Amino acid sequence: MKVALLLLGATGTSAFSSIGRLSSNSRSSSQLQASSSASLEAILFDCDGVLADTERDGHRISFNIAFQENGIDESWDEQRYGKLLEVGGGKERMTAHWNEVGWPNQIPEEGRSDKIMSLHLQKTDIFMKLIDEGKIPLRPGVLRIVDEAIAAGVRLAVCS
Repeated sequence: MKVALLLLGATGTSAFSSIGRLSSNSRSSSQLQASSSASLEAILFDCDGVLADTERDGHRISFNIAFQENGIDESWDEQRYGKLLEVGGGKERMTAHWNEVGWPNQIPEEGRSDKIMSLHLQKTDIFMKLIDEGKIPLRPGVLRIVDEAIAAGVRLAVCS
């Protein structure tokens, strides 16, 4: 099976011909590493960050909503959240943040671990709701590539 890795661009030209092959005269910024005579059978997309900016437009927003719903006066802007992404894991990210700036009164020292777990579960529920409601926008060019791949009979999958 021939599979492609796509680098998404914003041009409007097609990367696929009507029979599902990479067009040899395509000027699309989507670049497939395959010979022009090889038929593309599938495109595999990584999960987080490829189809949509899930960190900026999903997880960050979900954390902020969870904070608000719990009466916690906290809102992570893009710059702060970008710095917090250096810490792996949402529970660890909240802990690192509050260890640095001070813990809110709504999270007393006793029971912090449980409250962090609860906030993280709530954040995840909010994130899933944002996805279900279509509120996390696709990256530019993604819909076009998906539509063209489907029209060309190319199988699509999301993996992690």
